[in-house]
Amino acid sequence: TLQNYSEVLLFQFAGMGNLLKVLTRDIENYPHFFLDFENAQPTDGEREVWNQVNAVLQESEDILADLQEYKGAGQEIRDGIQNPNDNQLQEKAWNAVCPLVIKLKRFYEFAVKLEKA
Repeated sequence: TLQNYSEVLLFQFAGMGNLLKVLTRDIENYPHFFLDFENAQPTDGEREVWNQVNAVLQESEDILADLQEYKGAGQEIRDGIQNPNDNQLQEKAWNAVCPLVIKLKRFYEFAVKLEKA
């Protein structure tokens, strides 16, 4: 019913307000604690998973940098398609696409590795 729906919305809104208080640190009467993520060390039981995740995270920095620099080769491809008899444009398109295929393969392999981690 509309009444029940309104009650659910009010409950969710109140929960969101509490979340915003936590995120903006507008909390009074709650315990204060500090989590040191940068210097956290895994326990012996967590070490195997930590090593896997850490390896993926280190590689992710390189992947993110490559993704940010990725330009594509749309214009070269269009030029090559529009001028199929122009060997110079065909060569230019091929030379632009080949390195991008290697990058895309690397991105895909990283995504697979990330999914498994």
